[in-house]
Amino acid sequence: MALDIPYAIVADVSGTFSSLHARVFCHATEHLDKVKKAMLNSLGDVELRVSQTEGHHGNPIEIIEATIAEPHLIDDFFRRIRAEDLETIVGSLDRRIDDGCNLFLKLDKQEAFAGRLRLGSGDDVISVRMRVKAFPARREVALAAAGDYLSRSRDSERGRP
Repeated sequence: MALDIPYAIVADVSGTFSSLHARVFCHATEHLDKVKKAMLNSLGDVELRVSQTEGHHGNPIEIIEATIAEPHLIDDFFRRIRAEDLETIVGSLDRRIDDGCNLFLKLDKQEAFAGRLRLGSGDDVISVRMRVKAFPARREVALAAAGDYLSRSRDSERGRP
C-alpha cells in the first residue's frame, strides 16, 4: 500500500532544516586565513573547526568545518544566496536531495571569499549538507519541504510576499 503524503505537513517553512554542515579544504598553496574568511562569509559568525590531513602525495591539507543547528542562522545563510541561484537550486532539487533527506550544495570558494554566495562546481568549493526535517523521513517529503522553503526564500528575495 502506497503512503499518502499530506503536503500540509510542509506548509510551515520555519525550521525546515534541522542542521547545516559545511566543509572546505585548504591546500598548501592557499592561505588558511583566507579560506576561513570564505567560510565565515558564507555562514556568518560561526565556530570553525580545523583539522589536518595529508594529500595523496604527502602534501598538507587543512579541513575547515562548521555546523549550524539554529533555524534563524540557516535562514540567514539562504538570505545571502542570490535569487538566481535559489532558482537553480529549486530546479535541481531532485538531484540535490538524497534518500537520507539531506540537501547538498557547492559554493564557489573564491566568490565566498569576496563576500558573494554563488553556486560552484568542481573540487574548489565549500561543500554544504543540510538535513531536511521530513516526517515521515522520506525523500519525497524532504523534496516538498525544501522546495516550499526555497521557493518562498526565492520569492522573498525578489521582493514578493
